[in-house]
Amino acid sequence: MSSLHAFTEASLDASFARATRCETLTLLNTRLHPALQKILAAEIASGNRVVDVGIDWPDAGSVHVTLHNHFDNRHANAEAVVFSLCDDPHYWHADYSTTSKPTHLLIC
Repeated sequence: MSSLHAFTEASLDASFARATRCETLTLLNTRLHPALQKILAAEIASGNRVVDVGIDWPDAGSVHVTLHNHFDNRHANAEAVVFSLCDDPHYWHADYSTTSKPTHLLIC
């Protein structure tokens, strides 16, 4: 996937482990679905920060990104994504997920 936005260390929460910052930024810039890159860039611009990034869940090839602050459905009309309000303290508050496989997630 080509990057629409260049995510930098400023995108990451201060608590993010230094040892994995480079790998994380590579995932955000090259493997995260472009529709979620656009939403993530808007969230970062509004002051939110990435606290965790993982791969291969929920599908092989997926990228999932967890943000520090809650977000709402303001990006719900974005192309190729669906907004879901989970609001379960055992899981997460809300997410944006891609409509195609592998499913990529932006979680708060």
